[in-house]
Amino acid sequence: MRAVDEDFTVSDYLPVPRVIVSKGLSFGTVAASYSKVPDTDIAVWGASFDFPLIRGGVATPALTLRGAWAELKGVEQLDLKTYGAELFLSKGFGPLTPYVAVGRAKSDAEGRIDLPDETTMILTDEGTTERYTVGVKLSLLVPKIVVEATQAEERSYAAKVSFGF
Repeated sequence: MRAVDEDFTVSDYLPVPRVIVSKGLSFGTVAASYSKVPDTDIAVWGASFDFPLIRGGVATPALTLRGAWAELKGVEQLDLKTYGAELFLSKGFGPLTPYVAVGRAKSDAEGRIDLPDETTMILTDEGTTERYTVGVKLSLLVPKIVVEATQAEERSYAAKVSFGF
């Protein structure tokens, strides 16, 4: 039995395109994101704020605290919100900036199941997850390319391309 009408995975992976808009300010960086699962109504909205604890220099690494929030949309029977904080340590070497991060994410979920007797069963779950990330950013003149791996409950990989000065 299949949970969906069509298989929208690619080689057992689910590609989820995401758009992120960020703005650096004198006291930190604020960002908003939107991602959508192809061929569905499922989307995720999010926001984050990066606060530099130590601004890196020629000889010193950067240490940044990130706070983040995300919310699932498009699934009528499920409300899911996540909140998190991560500490990033990075050091640039010319156009390459390797980084590591450690953090914790908290999730609040509520699922609703309509039963045949016209009652609704409500299921709730709250949890926390540790996250560990390693990555590298290649900064070219206009594009920036990031490749990273994150280990939480499941391992995930990401390749990102951004444009900006």
